[in-house]
Amino acid sequence: MDDKRQIELLLKKLDRERAARKAAEKLLENKSLDLYNANQLLLQSAEKHKAQAELDSERLAYQTKIETMLLSYAQSFLSQTLTPQLLNQLANELVDNHSVRAICIHINHRSTLDFDGDFFSGRRQQWTPPKHLTDNSNYWDKKEATYWVALNIRDDNVGFFAARIKASGSWLTTIQKHVALFGEMLRTTIGRHITLALAIQARERAEASEQATRDFLAMINHELRTPLNGLLGTAELLGESTLDIEQRKLLTTLNHSGELLRAIINDLLDYSKINAGMLELINNPFNSNSIAEKLQAVFMHRASEKQLDFKVTISDKVPSYLIGDEDRIKQIFVNLIGNAIKFTQDGCVNTYIDWQDEQLVFSVTDTGCGIAIEQQFKLFKPFSQVDISSKRSHEGTGLGLAICRQLTLQMNGKITLDSDLGIGSTFTVMLPLAIHDQPIVQEATSQSISKPLDKLSILVVEDLKTNQMIIKLMLNKMGIEPAIVDNGQIALDTLEHCEFDLILMDCRMPIMDGYSATKILREQGYIRPIVALTAGTTTAEREDCLNAGMNDILCKPYQSSELRSMIEKWGL
Repeated sequence: MDDKRQIELLLKKLDRERAARKAAEKLLENKSLDLYNANQLLLQSAEKHKAQAELDSERLAYQTKIETMLLSYAQSFLSQTLTPQLLNQLANELVDNHSVRAICIHINHRSTLDFDGDFFSGRRQQWTPPKHLTDNSNYWDKKEATYWVALNIRDDNVGFFAARIKASGSWLTTIQKHVALFGEMLRTTIGRHITLALAIQARERAEASEQATRDFLAMINHELRTPLNGLLGTAELLGESTLDIEQRKLLTTLNHSGELLRAIINDLLDYSKINAGMLELINNPFNSNSIAEKLQAVFMHRASEKQLDFKVTISDKVPSYLIGDEDRIKQIFVNLIGNAIKFTQDGCVNTYIDWQDEQLVFSVTDTGCGIAIEQQFKLFKPFSQVDISSKRSHEGTGLGLAICRQLTLQMNGKITLDSDLGIGSTFTVMLPLAIHDQPIVQEATSQSISKPLDKLSILVVEDLKTNQMIIKLMLNKMGIEPAIVDNGQIALDTLEHCEFDLILMDCRMPIMDGYSATKILREQGYIRPIVALTAGTTTAEREDCLNAGMNDILCKPYQSSELRSMIEKWGL
């Protein structure tokens, strides 16, 4: 009995141990499964972290690349001309096949660049910008996954910059910012190129306009002065012939009309040159006392004809030698004195030259009709006169004082007027001029005459028959019988078998002009002097003569004395 009981207890114990072992095994199995699942989770998490790290690394590398590209292309766009090759390169480098799948840069033909068209990279797909892409705002097309940047310059659309993007969240925002930066850089660069292109076009138009103005002035200068040369030359030659009293009166009228016409032409051309910015000052040392003496000599006869007292006084304070454009300074003085004499019927015209505060001060005082204060504003305006009615007693274009004012301003000076109606007027000009400390040494002529004038052989190249006749008669009176030809080509042919001591060469002629003929002669080694006969008065025209190889210039209209001086200077 006890054994049976003992066996039952042992069997129960064994069952409990088996149940305990099974429970332990079950628990172990569950723990192992939990450990396995945990391990799998860890592995999955590790894979995700690895993938994210790789993605972050790629994004970091791409962002670094974009930032480097921004700096590089900003420098390239500043230093280089925008070209199709540069745009293609930009489109290719922006695509990374992960986030940015494709790029399109479109430039239309209205951009005034040297090129237009589309520049693609990545998948070549259809690029149709949204209709509302018309302002400077950027647009994200979620459906097409495309970010659009309008390229607008001063309210004018010149194209677009677009990117197809595969990204989301903050990374999408980052890429969109990058695309927007490149779009803004393109917009700025294209705008700068357009501004430069427009500036170049404007400069070319201005240069073309300036050249057209120069050509027109040169042409009109020639067309006006050339016939004037015939008119005044004829009058001068007539004055040297035997005339009766009536003929002498007619000749005086002819001379007066011709000189008036010359003054009007000079005023018109000078004003045109000043207005076109073509008048250039030539500053050289000059003798101030010499100017005073010349003014006294020029106007003494005109003043005495009207029985006016006339005097030019120069102060001892005025330096003997100054630096400036002597011809233009004399032009101002002559204009003011001429006006004073013209508008003064009786009394006097006094001119005083002084030196104050490093300025040459020139004043002209008359006892003429004077000018009312309310009318004085008209005087310095072009083509404006106090009396412009048909009853006015004084001729003129109204340009003289306007030219004086412009010349004075160009010399950094000023001109003033003090006048009382019925009492008289005083015009004062103040010119800041430099002092020349050394006496002026007169240059010796290039060649001194070595034989009598009547032994000189002279070739005149002139196309107009009137001017041929005038210069022939002038030379005949000097005992010279010139050879005369009509153009530069005939002159070249003539010089192949004839020699001359001096050539007087007109500049504007048909078939071959004087510039071309002179250049050819100098290239062939011709060394005899060539003097230009020209109506051109601008610095550019004078330089053209000298650059062509001419030795000197005789401006039309010229007088016999001027022609003689030129022949004596250059005749062999």
